Amino acid sequence: MKIHRAHTFRAVAWTVTATALASTLSLGPVAAAEPACPPAEPRKPAPVCPAPSAKKQAPKKHAAKKQAAKKQTAKKQPPRKTAAKKQAARKQAARKQAARKQAPQAPTAACRPPRPKPKPAATCQAAPRKPAAKKPAAKQPAAGKPSAQKPAAQQPSPQKPTTQRPPRKRPPAKRPPAKKPPAQRKQLKKDHGWRYEGLYIDAADLRKVNVFLARARKAERTISPQVRSIARRTKATVVGYEDRLRKPESVKRAVARTMQGNPTMTADEALGRINDSVRYILQWPDKSYVKGVQDTTKLLAGWKNANLRWSNTWARPRGYKGINTAWRANNSGHPYELQFHTPKSRAAQRKSRALYEEAHRSRTTSQRRAQIQGEMNRIYATVPCPAGSQLLNGPRRRSAERKVVNGRPYVRSVPVMADNLFTAYEPPKQ
Repeated sequence: MKIHRAHTFRAVAWTVTATALASTLSLGPVAAAEPACPPAEPRKPAPVCPAPSAKKQAPKKHAAKKQAAKKQTAKKQPPRKTAAKKQAARKQAARKQAARKQAPQAPTAACRPPRPKPKPAATCQAAPRKPAAKKPAAKQPAAGKPSAQKPAAQQPSPQKPTTQRPPRKRPPAKRPPAKKPPAQRKQLKKDHGWRYEGLYIDAADLRKVNVFLARARKAERTISPQVRSIARRTKATVVGYEDRLRKPESVKRAVARTMQGNPTMTADEALGRINDSVRYILQWPDKSYVKGVQDTTKLLAGWKNANLRWSNTWARPRGYKGINTAWRANNSGHPYELQFHTPKSRAAQRKSRALYEEAHRSRTTSQRRAQIQGEMNRIYATVPCPAGSQLLNGPRRRSAERKVVNGRPYVRSVPVMADNLFTAYEPPKQ
């Protein structure tokens, strides 16, 4: 077989060489005898597996089981039936052995049939190559004449579309928060003032008003404990405690209205007239009203709070009914207002509050103010006057103590509490 294959390979090589030489010399292909394809090798018959012997196929385990079964049956059954049982067991074993011989056995690895080999190629000779056809040469333009044809544009070679996934967008990195510049104080310009319904406060005066309001908020922290202590001792009711601080807009309107009425007045002087930036209302029943006012006045004077104003309107035939007082706190030196009312006078004040605010507006006409005053008189006419309330007076505001300092008389004002609140004010004796 090896010698036959070598001869076949040499014949094919000679035929290919002769064909190539003839094509180069233009003599045409040389006819050569085609060698015959080698015959296919005959298949060997598959080995036949030997029939399994009965002795080899019988496992040893079955014999051990049979012996154990025989022993158990011999113990259980009487000796009379042992012969019959042995004969039945022999018949059963013979049947099983016959069944094993008839059953087909799976072939082992050594007895499996070989796999079929692949078939050889149909032709063993390579086809001769044909000479390549020559392309005609392109005509070159004559010298001196430009070519009319435009050079062909080079077409890009087609590229296969690439299936690329779009880039994954990453969230932008978080930058640390920038440091805030230090806070600067807001400076109001000249035209940054306050305006409301024809009233005006310039920027400089508005700063003064804001400082006054801040001082009032600070002073309220020390005044409120004293007022609550007085209410507990005199058994009074503190009414409207949540509104003890006057609203900033109301204070600005009061300052602007005062300066508008007196053009020569400054903002400091207008603020000096405001005593109700911090205000309280104490209320007693009609029977204990006089005693409550007297005890409250003694306590305030004992705590060295100076009385700035005392307005008792119970004796008026018409208009507002009640007692409005102004005091200067001993701790902060800030003024505050303290009103003394009965339940009915406080109800009348609440009813006439809207009328009072309308009357103090700059756009309200004089005729409308007269109408408002008439309505307020009718409201307060229904308020009864407690017995002895018309004679309630405030403490003596000041008494003069003459001293000589460096050869000159020196006068110092000291608040003094009057012995009898119903007595009129008497000047000190010389």
